[in-house]
Amino acid sequence: MQRRNYLQSLSALAGLAGVSAVTAQEEYPAYDSSATYNGGDRVVYEGYIWEAQWWTKGTAPSADKAVWEKVGPADGGGGDDGGSDDGGSSDIPAYDSSATYTGGDQVTYDGFVWEAEWWTKGTEPSESANVWTKVRAVDDGDNGGDDGGSSDLNAVIDASATRVDVGEDVTLDASGSEGDIESYEWMVGDQGPISGVENTVTLDEEGTYEVTLTVTDADGNEATATRSVFVGTAGGTQPGDKRVVAYYRQWAQYDREYTPSDMPLDNITHVQYAFARPEEDGSVNLVGDSHGQQAFWDQNTDWRDAPGGKSIAELAEENEDTKFTLSIGGWGDSEYFSYAAETEENRQRFADQCAEWVDRGNLDGIDIDWEFPHGGGCQGDGGEACNKENVERPEIDIPNFTKLCQAVRDRLDEKAAEEGREEPYEVTAAVNADPEAMADYEHEALSDILDFILVMTFDYAGIWSEYTRHHAPLKENPDNPFEKSDSWNASYALSWFEQQGWSPDQLNMAVPFYGRSWSNVNDPDGEGNGEDDGLFQKFDGEDGNASGDGSFGTIGGIYEYYDLAGGSRGGSSIIDGDDYETYIDEDAMTAYSYNPDKGGGYNKASGEMISHDTVETMEMKAQWLRDSPYGGTMLWAIGGDTKDGELISTLWNTLNE
Repeated sequence: MQRRNYLQSLSALAGLAGVSAVTAQEEYPAYDSSATYNGGDRVVYEGYIWEAQWWTKGTAPSADKAVWEKVGPADGGGGDDGGSDDGGSSDIPAYDSSATYTGGDQVTYDGFVWEAEWWTKGTEPSESANVWTKVRAVDDGDNGGDDGGSSDLNAVIDASATRVDVGEDVTLDASGSEGDIESYEWMVGDQGPISGVENTVTLDEEGTYEVTLTVTDADGNEATATRSVFVGTAGGTQPGDKRVVAYYRQWAQYDREYTPSDMPLDNITHVQYAFARPEEDGSVNLVGDSHGQQAFWDQNTDWRDAPGGKSIAELAEENEDTKFTLSIGGWGDSEYFSYAAETEENRQRFADQCAEWVDRGNLDGIDIDWEFPHGGGCQGDGGEACNKENVERPEIDIPNFTKLCQAVRDRLDEKAAEEGREEPYEVTAAVNADPEAMADYEHEALSDILDFILVMTFDYAGIWSEYTRHHAPLKENPDNPFEKSDSWNASYALSWFEQQGWSPDQLNMAVPFYGRSWSNVNDPDGEGNGEDDGLFQKFDGEDGNASGDGSFGTIGGIYEYYDLAGGSRGGSSIIDGDDYETYIDEDAMTAYSYNPDKGGGYNKASGEMISHDTVETMEMKAQWLRDSPYGGTMLWAIGGDTKDGELISTLWNTLNE
């Protein structure tokens, strides 16, 4: 995919390049390690001007730090009066595969100047590599020091705003551009070309507009800059208003040693308590025994002490800025949804009980996590995580799913009216991310009933797959041998739901706070990238022997993030980072770790690969989401994070830059 097209959907990262002119050193303060910087703040450090790309504190500017972009020399760059081409490629180094580049860095490669859009290392510049943008060809004078006719061009875009409501004006200003410029030409999305140093445009439709400025001198030399403008609605699709929906697992209080009071509510907009389960007659009960249920509400019905801290009900009563909901179903407890949704009587009982649980928990709504009305859910073959066999009747379950959601909506709207509640209760649903699986759902009706949906853009791969793959890719990696790789990724899934009639603001992209593993990974067989790095390679073994042990050895080779980050809780299996090589896939915008010589657990063959996210890739995903029109993110699950919240703080801070 060409970078220009790619930026239509991935505009956040494009905004890192060429945003304003480098001015004199005295206009920017010296870097202060005790200060807090936000995206766009500039400082002077070691003779250069640096620009923060997002919130940061205590990280000194460096080309190795993605949070800082080197803008230029603090003295404005200088240059002499001779004929050297200071603005050309003679100042731009050749690409070095061992070097680290950050957004805005330029290199020469294969006869062209290329600009990095975000952090990268080892990815060669090409039009198929999303991290690189081809800027222009290298001229004879660029690298040869031709004394006659230097171009010295630099295109710079200043925008009056980069995040606006529908119908607002944006003024685009190129006066900061440098060189003997004869003409200025703009493209704003599909609008243009537009001429002039300054232009004001009105943006009447939601979406992300790529703004391109091309400046040309008398000799025909050109320089180009791009920037993105996000157009949303006042209703909450703009960056800074994104949802962060965190599932809290009832069982996290045990081995994972994570109680409701451990949640950093300042970084969460919605807490979804998992789970309650539907019964055959439509009644709804919490999962777990009476002791475990004290994490939801403490009724003093169990002789054992409640888990440390406060219950969900207590937290919900005390924290008005965070919404709390009860999630019903899940992978292991959707067993009787088909019966609960089958008749009007059962649906009404289900809705009535939802209203009762809202009262008990001081809740703001209900989340329906039926996995899945279309079939393919738990069939009692997944150990502790799946020891029940779902009733599956897709021909009636899909339309009945709509009816069940409507029943809950009607009952909670009635309840809100009775109480004189200022805002309605929320009704949401977690849904499959596979377009084929979701094709027959009643999207038009559901989008009117539900406040938003949580698109489960993870578990795209596991030990059921033919090859090791990313289980939560944001974008497609062109080397992926899987025949559905173009559609089995988060960006495609969200776009597909939008095409079915959902408002972008109703769509939440899921991110995992866990990794999936494979054991006994084979050498490359010519597929994928051909390197023995663990990705897109076949593996041997069946069932549990096909994966690593995982954090607790019982759930399909799943590692909690805190184990991947070097911590351990409740006797979990910590991953020693020194034993694994961790790779960032800049095409898929996710990560994985691999050790070809180490088994994934006791008596397991060597070669373990773990697909997971890191702080860095979570940041990349959040940047993309922040500048998209989509409503926010969902994470499974908050108890998998480190106690100091490495992943959740990264999500929150990046989304709110």
